[in-house]
Amino acid sequence: MQKIKLIIGSIIAAVIIALGITVYVQHNKIQRINSELSTAVINNKAYMVENSVLKDKTIQFELTVEQLKYSADSLMQKLNDTRKELKIKDKNIQELQYIASTNHKIDSIFIKDTIFKQPAFKLDTLIKDDWASLNLNLEYPNKIIADYSFKNETTIISSTTRETIDPPKKCWIGRLFQKKHTLVVVDVIQENPYCTNNAERHIKIIK
Repeated sequence: MQKIKLIIGSIIAAVIIALGITVYVQHNKIQRINSELSTAVINNKAYMVENSVLKDKTIQFELTVEQLKYSADSLMQKLNDTRKELKIKDKNIQELQYIASTNHKIDSIFIKDTIFKQPAFKLDTLIKDDWASLNLNLEYPNKIIADYSFKNETTIISSTTRETIDPPKKCWIGRLFQKKHTLVVVDVIQENPYCTNNAERHIKIIK
């Protein structure tokens, strides 16, 4: 009888352990599915906002490195190509951003004196390249209108790198024993050759 009780106790314990493992595995599976669903919904909302007529906000996409690599989206591929050009490893990627903008302004100049003598005089000329456009309009007797615009594409890529806390020692053996910390490096690439970054500051809020 005692032996039977031990066998039954062992079976019950095994069943409880099996149920516990099953519950644990299912819980992790449900959490993973919920996480994937949440990510999919976030990315869908991000696309909806991106394609909306109203451009008052942007939602950040969430992708794995593998999803980034095999995305058919042209902007995703551009970001991935840029980070490969910068030789940033998959494990070091932190964040990728892309901003396309256009600056546009029209200036009108009216001079009191007549500067164009011919009443029929009118000149409308366009000076343009891939990044800048100037539409210059001159009319009798004294009108000058300059309509100009500049396009720009900015790519921002954040990645991590390991560096020594103190200045690195000249000997590589000495550097092996130096303490290191992780830095976040932010690369800002301006596509427009006429555009220059005058100042940059990137801040991470720590808690």
